[in-house]
Amino acid sequence: MRKLPALVLLALLAACKPAADKSAADDRPPVVPDVPEAKLDGPAAASLAVALDGAGLRFIDKTSGKASLLAFGTPRKQAEEALARVAGVVDDRSDNDECGAGPMQFSRFDAMTLNFQDDKFVGWFLGDEAGAEFYSTVSGIGIGTTRAKASASATVVDHKDSTLGEEFSLGTGDAAIGGMFAESGKDAKIEALFAGANCFFR
Repeated sequence: MRKLPALVLLALLAACKPAADKSAADDRPPVVPDVPEAKLDGPAAASLAVALDGAGLRFIDKTSGKASLLAFGTPRKQAEEALARVAGVVDDRSDNDECGAGPMQFSRFDAMTLNFQDDKFVGWFLGDEAGAEFYSTVSGIGIGTTRAKASASATVVDHKDSTLGEEFSLGTGDAAIGGMFAESGKDAKIEALFAGANCFFR
């Protein structure tokens, strides 16, 4: 999606060039902006891993295996500081007053977005972007995991009537993690994972 504006601009510029220049322009590959690499440069990045959880985000000590949960309901400042210790400085903050779940605010750290309402951590969303590879469930399910592999380590429940596409959940109940496959079939790969309250329009 980030490449679209550049490609549209190139098409418009090409249309304005004289016919004599067209062949030369066609020989040059399109120039698109670089996608920034994920930083993961927080002070605790070397010692902590972040696991996706249906009740929040779980921070796991890479040496001892000890885990602590950043639970939904945590104040925004505390939640941002906790993830920043691993992911680095927040990339941007935004808000949307028209979410189906009500007005919501967001803090994005590369591929991970934390969702807030009333200054409390209420959900997270992980997209197929730079940095997504740093996050997975404790059983290893993350962006790019196939349906077959996910089904081998968790209960995958398809939401057949979803308006969002190939939506599914890992497990059931309030602690389930939601997600979307890129397509149907056992070889389909996960392109998004989420939990808690999110800004979806169903």
